Amino acid sequence: MVSKAALEGRGFRPIFLMKPIARHRIARIVEKWLLVEPLLLATWTSHALVSEPRIKTIRVQRGRIEYNPEFIAQLSDRHLEATLRFEALRILLKHPYSRRQAHSATSYAASNLTLQEYLQTELPFPRARDVFGDRSYDKQFFEFYYHKLLDQVLPLLIRGDRQSPSPQGKASVASGAGIGDVETALPSGSSDSSTPDLLEVYTDANLSGVENTDQWDRDELLSDRLDDLVRMAQANDSWGSIGGKLREHILANLHPKLDYRAVLRKFRTSILSQQRRLTRMKPNRRYGFAYMGSRRDFTTRLLFAIDVSGSMGTKELRQGFSVVNRFFNYGVPAIDVIQFDTQITADVMTFRRAKREVQLTGRGGTNFDPVLAYLEEHRDYDGLIIYTDGYAPCPAPPQNRRTRILWLFVSEAHYRSCYPNLEHLGQGAYLKSSAREMRVI
Repeated sequence: MVSKAALEGRGFRPIFLMKPIARHRIARIVEKWLLVEPLLLATWTSHALVSEPRIKTIRVQRGRIEYNPEFIAQLSDRHLEATLRFEALRILLKHPYSRRQAHSATSYAASNLTLQEYLQTELPFPRARDVFGDRSYDKQFFEFYYHKLLDQVLPLLIRGDRQSPSPQGKASVASGAGIGDVETALPSGSSDSSTPDLLEVYTDANLSGVENTDQWDRDELLSDRLDDLVRMAQANDSWGSIGGKLREHILANLHPKLDYRAVLRKFRTSILSQQRRLTRMKPNRRYGFAYMGSRRDFTTRLLFAIDVSGSMGTKELRQGFSVVNRFFNYGVPAIDVIQFDTQITADVMTFRRAKREVQLTGRGGTNFDPVLAYLEEHRDYDGLIIYTDGYAPCPAPPQNRRTRILWLFVSEAHYRSCYPNLEHLGQGAYLKSSAREMRVI
């Protein structure tokens, strides 16, 4: 009979020993975060650590961090620490607790892209430039990558491709997958055919994406708890090694308290204030006719650009045009309206009163550059409102600094995800509830 020690000496590890060894290895690494990574430690300990041999690698869901002991056993200490840090940041950015996306594997791929962009670990995850071939997609956010990856996958489904070559950065559909099981092929390392490389499984959305996002869904309670940890780190400056863009990205995920109506009123006031002029025909409020008074002519020119790309639903478009109608309640005499996707899709429409019906054009992708180019050509506008879901690369700042810009997002979730990349270009707000809706045709 071969002894246990002899088996271990030959590389065999009994199953009953793997669980405590895996847990102890994890504990040793996490304990080191006590002094150097307080936020990551607080995030990790906010979840229950559970051994789950039925899954392939490691996953986060419903307040639990589940791991396969065999996966932990295969990792070197360096790769294990990188993996734990990766999952802690996934929790901190609340990817498992945001609105559930329709395509599980694509969600996992988008989450991994986001994390790798900010952490740049030595784990074999690709960077955004590897997937899209474009450095302008670096350091974006989860929803942005999700929709970009989905744009690559859906054409294959429409053509009926069931299995296709997957060069680096291209999407493919696994053989036999249905519409709900779309998977995004990402670059991964080679593996030994005799022994499954579980690190490769972990980093490949085709192999573990559906399983690892199985229970991802909105969880307000856990999200609020994580927000409290972030606020505490901000108050105590206990971010550890988290800094720069990553810190901004985490702070952007906090639930903001924002009333879009108040922002619209403030925006309207700021653009009207530019029309103030001095006059001898009106007394000064404080000093009478000894000093010149002032008057404001209500000749504000306001441009409203509405995103009519394919990612904008009918409900969102109705709400957007309802905002246009609301501005007439604030004393704005006329509003010019343009529709855009990757280009300006129709001639400018001038609204002089609230309307109940408008015809839409476009429904392609999204690009903010044509809107800002239009602003460069038409510099006499006092204010520009861009109503969008935000799923587009950040445009270059316009040369026209006179016109104030307001980014109005379709929801709070889109505001949290997209506005941090656009805040240097203007104010931001999001819709909390719909007004009376306009008919769009």
